[in-house]
Amino acid sequence: MLAPPPSAALPPIFLYGLGRPLLVLHALCALALCGTSVHQAVYALRLFTRPFAAVRLTKCRLFSRLVLLSYLVVVGLGGLLYPRYRYFVRGLYLDRYAPWASNLFDFKENLATVGLPFAIAAFFLARLLYQQPALLTAKSDPQDGRLGRRLAALYAFFAVATAVVVGFNSIAGLLVASVRGI
Repeated sequence: MLAPPPSAALPPIFLYGLGRPLLVLHALCALALCGTSVHQAVYALRLFTRPFAAVRLTKCRLFSRLVLLSYLVVVGLGGLLYPRYRYFVRGLYLDRYAPWASNLFDFKENLATVGLPFAIAAFFLARLLYQQPALLTAKSDPQDGRLGRRLAALYAFFAVATAVVVGFNSIAGLLVASVRGI
């Protein structure tokens, strides 16, 4: 059975009538999240490959803000969509006819909860590096230079990890929606 029979009373579903517009908005925000997270990762890695420039720290700070903001928006929109997805998509179709897609969705959601702390950590590290750029260029005190390189490496790790999580989740979300969308 793909949908409840017409004679059956429809259970009250939160924001039922806004399912498709919310799904499109969720997908567009996820696309923005993909782009900003990849840009953040590229700029974070460029801190190591080219001579230091304050412009890169400005871009890192900007992209870390955009990643965190878009991550929170995508998670919030996903939360608004979840009741409709849970009943109509997962409950009536995926669990019966495509359990692999149902499991992939669960894995994607669990991975997203790991990715959010990565984005938060990248945000705070980018702010710290932007506020104290001397940490990256400290020539007078070798200890400061090592600390700055370690903080930059940690920032790059969190930025790349966020981009990997976001990329996987975007592909997994598209796969699940291609099996059965809202």
